[in-house]
Amino acid sequence: MKLYEYQAKELFRDYGIPTPHGHVVKSPVELKAVLSRVSYPVVVKAQVLVGGRGKAGGVRFADTPEELEKSGTALLGATLKDEKVAALLLEEKVPATEEYYLAVTLDRARRLPLIMFSRSGGMDIEAVAREHPGAIARVHVDPQMGLRGFHLEQLTKAGGLADPAVKKGVQRAARALYRLWDESDAALAEINPLMVLADGSVVAADAKLEVDDSALFRHPELGAFRAELPESELEREARATGFLYIDVDPAGSVGVVSNGSGMIMSCIDWIARHGGRVTCALDLGGGATADRVAQGIDILLKNPRVKSLLISIFGGITRCDEIAGGVLKAVKEHAYPVPIVTRLEGTNKEKGLALLKEARLAGVTVAGTLSEAADRVLTAQKLGGRGA
Repeated sequence: MKLYEYQAKELFRDYGIPTPHGHVVKSPVELKAVLSRVSYPVVVKAQVLVGGRGKAGGVRFADTPEELEKSGTALLGATLKDEKVAALLLEEKVPATEEYYLAVTLDRARRLPLIMFSRSGGMDIEAVAREHPGAIARVHVDPQMGLRGFHLEQLTKAGGLADPAVKKGVQRAARALYRLWDESDAALAEINPLMVLADGSVVAADAKLEVDDSALFRHPELGAFRAELPESELEREARATGFLYIDVDPAGSVGVVSNGSGMIMSCIDWIARHGGRVTCALDLGGGATADRVAQGIDILLKNPRVKSLLISIFGGITRCDEIAGGVLKAVKEHAYPVPIVTRLEGTNKEKGLALLKEARLAGVTVAGTLSEAADRVLTAQKLGGRGA
């Protein structure tokens, strides 16, 4: 679950990370009400979940109430990178001397928390990471040990900080950001830019926080935030029936049904390796019955972008024969015009494969490995499918 900037900053403040003073407005009436209360110059920020907001014109500056009203009115209700702007964050402009980058995430290759810091913060941090990877300091943390002072010293030393006041500010922010990331079960906590003021103190001028959906049951305090987030009809339908539906890439054409976020990510990676792109995915969870599987397939295939479907299951408490039964039930009831490739491993795998092979349904094929499944789902799409 991605949070809006203003939501993430509320949590930042709870953890002692300084943020600029600001106001959130969600209508022209609310905008008018704060024109005389904000500190000018002011930064007008569209609250959207997509990246690249600044380059898309979603961040503007205003020196007067008239400029603020004009910019705010233009942004409220506008569409920014296919997302409607339902709220604005109006913040005092920070008189920064430098802009840094600070983030905490999980290094999946090392299976360790990773803190990243760079003195080259701002809109072009992606280019910095791509063209000058050495400009980003990286420090891994052993979760059994936890974050220690020497980690922070390594981070600021590798980042090239010498000023004692700036080092202190960055280390405090890094410690707080790591604690927030850890305690909220986040996938990513990011500040870009982290502004440095004349006295060496730092302020989080932007905020990103992505919380693991699978851990939300442990964070009822985030429920109010979720209610404010945009949710599609398919996301609502899936959540109401106990599934997790994920929009992955609007430009993609492959749908994925699987059990577990790790398996879904593997499917996305393998399809990308074979030259395809996943447009959406649905997580069945554990122990899905045939009826539940059919229900999940039906929800995902309501997305018209899906031109072919990959079903990849690693059966533990989920039985592969139930998965196969669900695939057959869904196809027989709806006759989807979409090729379906199924890959099964684990509990009752042979029973599941036998069911699929005996049925001999047109458009339904079986793959032995994930690589083979990715190749087949893309080949089947090229040969014919919905809108192909």
